[in-house]
Amino acid sequence: MSKYFGDKTSIKKAGGFVLSLLFLFMAASHLTAAEENGIPGGETQLEFEGGLTAEVNNNQTTSSIKVVRNAKVLYSNKATLAAIADIQLLTENTDHYLIIEYRLDGTGQEVYFEVLSGGQEYQKVFTSPTYQRAALEMEGQEITVSYPVFENNDIMTEPTDILDDVFKLEQGKVKKQANEQPSAMSKITSRFAILASVEEKYSNPSYSEISRILTEEAVNAGIPPEIVKATAYQESGWQQYWPKGNTPESHYRKNCPNWDGTNVKLGYDCIGIGIMQVSDYRFIEDPEEKQREINKLSTDIRYNIREGLKILQQKWNYANAGLIPKINDHDKSKLENWYFAILAYNGLSSRNDPLTNPASAYQEKIYRHINDYGLLEDLPPFPTYLLNPRIDGILRFGGETIRYKASQVTTRQNYSVNQPVYVTADRLTLRDSPSGSQIGSLKRGERVTITGSFQSSNSNTSQFVWYPVRTSSGKTGFAASSYLSSSPNTLTYALEGSRRYETSVSIANFGWHWNNSQGVILGRGDLPIDALTGSVLAAKFASPLLLTTPGTLQEVTLKEIDRLNPDHYVSGSRPYKIYLLGGTAAVSLKIENKLKSRYGNAEIIRLSGATRYETAANIAEVTARSNTADEIYLTTGDEKSSDALSIASYAAENQIPILLTEKSRLNKQVSQFIQDNNIRKATIIGGTNAVSAAVEKTLRQKVSIVERVSGKTRFETSVAIAEKYYPKQALSNVFFARGYGMADSLSGTALAARQKSPLLLTNEKEVPEVLSEWLKGLPGEPVYYYLGGNSAISPSVRNKLEGLFH
Repeated sequence: MSKYFGDKTSIKKAGGFVLSLLFLFMAASHLTAAEENGIPGGETQLEFEGGLTAEVNNNQTTSSIKVVRNAKVLYSNKATLAAIADIQLLTENTDHYLIIEYRLDGTGQEVYFEVLSGGQEYQKVFTSPTYQRAALEMEGQEITVSYPVFENNDIMTEPTDILDDVFKLEQGKVKKQANEQPSAMSKITSRFAILASVEEKYSNPSYSEISRILTEEAVNAGIPPEIVKATAYQESGWQQYWPKGNTPESHYRKNCPNWDGTNVKLGYDCIGIGIMQVSDYRFIEDPEEKQREINKLSTDIRYNIREGLKILQQKWNYANAGLIPKINDHDKSKLENWYFAILAYNGLSSRNDPLTNPASAYQEKIYRHINDYGLLEDLPPFPTYLLNPRIDGILRFGGETIRYKASQVTTRQNYSVNQPVYVTADRLTLRDSPSGSQIGSLKRGERVTITGSFQSSNSNTSQFVWYPVRTSSGKTGFAASSYLSSSPNTLTYALEGSRRYETSVSIANFGWHWNNSQGVILGRGDLPIDALTGSVLAAKFASPLLLTTPGTLQEVTLKEIDRLNPDHYVSGSRPYKIYLLGGTAAVSLKIENKLKSRYGNAEIIRLSGATRYETAANIAEVTARSNTADEIYLTTGDEKSSDALSIASYAAENQIPILLTEKSRLNKQVSQFIQDNNIRKATIIGGTNAVSAAVEKTLRQKVSIVERVSGKTRFETSVAIAEKYYPKQALSNVFFARGYGMADSLSGTALAARQKSPLLLTNEKEVPEVLSEWLKGLPGEPVYYYLGGNSAISPSVRNKLEGLFH
């Protein structure tokens, strides 16, 4: 056990409290460890005046503290995945304070402090908020927390701003001061003033070289390179060292006693080192061994990457300890399975709760980088609606396995020479060199052969690699790895839930995961005919369509609305809109009032009528506003018919209102809408058994053009709609829905509209022949989206649909 003698009567301003986990001080040529400036790993005893002793035990998973006087325990505490960084005693007159600083595990290095007040007995009187990558400073009776502020696109070593929170100790209490925060600063300000005294002795390799190293080390570690590259980018922008003239010297001098005066890239908490912002060296107890580790992390980029990957692997193993969930089969080769390990790499902090921080949670940023910079656009977002975390110092998910149907995307950056791979893009450009001139194109599903080793672009935002390939005709060139797969299987997405309500949330969570919506459309799930016509409204406001029971807002639906953040304002400071489709019998007044009280900044709008026909007309009126469309689609108001389901996505995409009518007569609401909006064209969806010839005749008296799109069955009608409105040459995606009963698939119409894709009907247990023949006629292989679970579209039907192209 090591012994640490703390300051007895005053509070230190130096690095002990600022960055005590480092145990470091300033040196001339390298980062150094200093035992006197902090609490090391393992067991430590701190002695204060008056016979007060603090017994601390730090390790990488837990920490504990006992405050003892004369063998009597005055206070004790344990923390999971948090280390005790420093303890300070302040005595002012008769007031005694013990301040305990904690840092959470992970590169986020979140810090918080507790204040104990007392003398003979100590009681906790205050726990601060947590601050990521922050520095703490104490002077007199004030504690100042300097913390970086990150915008969504910031990497972790380059914050937009640094702010101060000040806390004052007085009369046994802690009060946060109403200090005036500075206005938003640019990335380089006087706070980060660049002086001429930095020893810029190091330079970064080229980004193409860094990409090569990251790929090689990821493959050696058995971690998908896409995960590693996105993580390294988020941590440091793929930089081991600050480029010339960019070292934030004034910040380092003010807050980092460990800074060595060079351009080694430290985090703004002064703890993380280099490209992976490695910080676990702080648990090394032997000072000389710790110093050697710091030197290697600072000067050897490949070693820094390796150590970062060891930490990432440790976080993966948290699942075995029950600290994070496993995902599906827990296969390391599948990118979606790393979700919680990535979260833990940064820290199991409430900041990384994807339900409350859907855009800024660390792991969400990583997957967004993979999508945007790795060009893995077929990697689905994690279905966060399945989570129910609790916050108990750290995020706790339990040790369960989270199961959902995933696309099972594996790395696209680890192919060998002569390996056959398959194109996953609609049209993949073949180039004469990486990023070179186009010499041809490849279609989805086409097989090519890898002919050599990968090459990388010289960019930290081009995180894919290039492979030389040979086509079946013998043509050679380079293709982006992101659009090559070792599997010839059709790319599919299963958007489903245990009930129609969970299915609608699954669709919304998938389609609007990273894209802010302007509103939410909420419709009745048990009798969804009102909500059907709302698909056009959903597209108008780039919004998902969710379902609810008439009397109670389902918990899963409420959770998803929370995630969509109705309290934010959309462009132009317009309020977020929540549309309720139907009267209070469809969506109750109780639900409406709950939404109003919960989302005070949102505008809650009900669109209803005495009948479903009036409701459809009122929805159409909102759709028609500021819309130049002079046509409508007309379909039956019979809720047992699915004819209208297939037209909903096209109507939504093109902002053409859908109106309902009775079978044998044209409803007056339709006639009125035609008159009020100068409609010149009406297209009837479905045969005469759905909308009679008499209705068609009446329509011809009211509009210039009347068309009918139909088939002998709902399946033929569905295919006829696809044939008429979706050119096969441009088709990239196809949505499939159950032909009998529209509830499961109703919410999918809004997503299909965003994807500019047809929605086709199939039987639950067999593929209709008309559908099979139409799909066989496609020139390429589209991406499949299944709406609803196995009871809606059986596994055998899915296999048959996917087998049409293989």
